[in-house]
Amino acid sequence: MFALSRRRRTAAFTLVELLVVIAIIGILVALLLPAIQSAREAARRAQCTTNLKNLGLGLQNYHDVHKHFPPAARFGPPDNPMYKDDNILIDTRLFQNWALELLPFIEEDALASQMTVTNIPPAKSIRSTSNAAIRSAEIALMLCPSDLGRGTFFIEATGATWARGNYGYNAFQFWPNQFLWKSLLNGDPLYKPYAGLNIGMGAFDDTVNKYVMSIAKITDGTSKTIAIAELRVGVSEKDRRGVWAMGMCGSNLHCRHVAYSINSCAGFEDDVMGADAIISDVGDARLKSDCMYPQPGLDQSGQSVVRSRHPGGANVAMADGSVHFLTDFIDSGDVVVDGLIDKDPDPKDVTTDDFRVWQRLNASRDGFDVSVP
Repeated sequence: MFALSRRRRTAAFTLVELLVVIAIIGILVALLLPAIQSAREAARRAQCTTNLKNLGLGLQNYHDVHKHFPPAARFGPPDNPMYKDDNILIDTRLFQNWALELLPFIEEDALASQMTVTNIPPAKSIRSTSNAAIRSAEIALMLCPSDLGRGTFFIEATGATWARGNYGYNAFQFWPNQFLWKSLLNGDPLYKPYAGLNIGMGAFDDTVNKYVMSIAKITDGTSKTIAIAELRVGVSEKDRRGVWAMGMCGSNLHCRHVAYSINSCAGFEDDVMGADAIISDVGDARLKSDCMYPQPGLDQSGQSVVRSRHPGGANVAMADGSVHFLTDFIDSGDVVVDGLIDKDPDPKDVTTDDFRVWQRLNASRDGFDVSVP
């Protein structure tokens, strides 16, 4: 008799079993992905914190050498007719600013040595051709890894290219024309009562009028005064917000920003030169959904908002060099900034108690305790 051959059964997944395995893997990935993204954001936020610590240390070293912190920006001498009307509302002439002057103090000596910017006649702007390599240089220390600035640029109509940056000097709370800052600095009786409410780390220096701050002048205390706060880079190459070498509001410094809470998303909060071009290039819907909608019809940079891509808040460096994460829900009062903050707050009167924690952290000489009830 011939033995019957036995066929071996090959082990294999059925279609149902395969689908079950795929479903389980999908569920595991869905569960793990938020954790992975959260871990990545934590690492990015930590790097952002380190960047700000180094910038804060650079400010301290600058102060050690110059005995004051850098001005937000410099202008040409007012006795020269060419420079008497200088301001940073437009980018006609842009000379030294806090970030450019900080380069030697953040280990960017090689870059600083190439710079030919000066506000002393014959003045030379950062916009000049000889400074093209400076303004287009990407500096890792100036970029928050959570934002989208790396590898993107602001490009002027002339073709001039500017590298991005995510950190803005806490400068002041007034409209940055050629008049207001001098009135506040020189004790104009009309504006003197409001001087302490409107200055952060300093305003301008035109070789005659020098609105600069020192540790001694920060009467509220360096640990209670913001020096640098995050800002987000522009959403298109026509958007000059977040440009490290450009000394303009919203580009590398903050001005009139205490009227809005961190990451405010109401729209129209930014006054930025070229707003209509940005809106035309990007579109209303995206700008509004991205919380980056500028004031239409305005072609001057005179107002900014502290923003970041970190969930729930933004990092700030204090004037003593420490770094803190401030949440979107910080007690931000209800201050209206027109030309400047012109309403003297009274913490004993709830109807005028608008100058709260957020405002007090940004004003270096307001005289109010940040530990408000």
